[in-house]
Amino acid sequence: MSLKLKPEQEIEALRLLQTLPLFTGCPPEAMQAMLPLLDAREVLPAKVIMMDQEIGRSLYLLAKGTVSVWKRVGGIKKQLATLLSPNFFGERSMFEESPASALVKSEDKCLLYVLDRAHFDQVAKQFPVIVDPVKKNMADVRLKRMGPPGPSDEG
Repeated sequence: MSLKLKPEQEIEALRLLQTLPLFTGCPPEAMQAMLPLLDAREVLPAKVIMMDQEIGRSLYLLAKGTVSVWKRVGGIKKQLATLLSPNFFGERSMFEESPASALVKSEDKCLLYVLDRAHFDQVAKQFPVIVDPVKKNMADVRLKRMGPPGPSDEG
């Protein structure tokens, strides 16, 4: 269930946006403009938040809780990572128009702030200076999470 943010959640969400590496270099006014566009979602433990290969258009900001990232490799489900709050996921399908590369599931009760692509685009139109830093930061984060591409990943 999605809900608009309560005033106290706006303060928490702004702090989260300011600490996430994805938004490094973005002006405070742009982050402030995102707040009314975020949805708050509480997710119970063991719930699938995002399906592998789902065409999502949402960025998930993990404010509280832990999620696990899973991928089917050769018919076997493998856990790729555990993300602890504060963190984010869904950036690939959000910014690259490509399907999600993994399944994401809540490990415990989570609080997510969700930003839809259309809302991000709305802020980017108002503050075009955020587009380049977010793209650069996304590439940096991906490199940290997945490591440099190996010979089999290229091409």
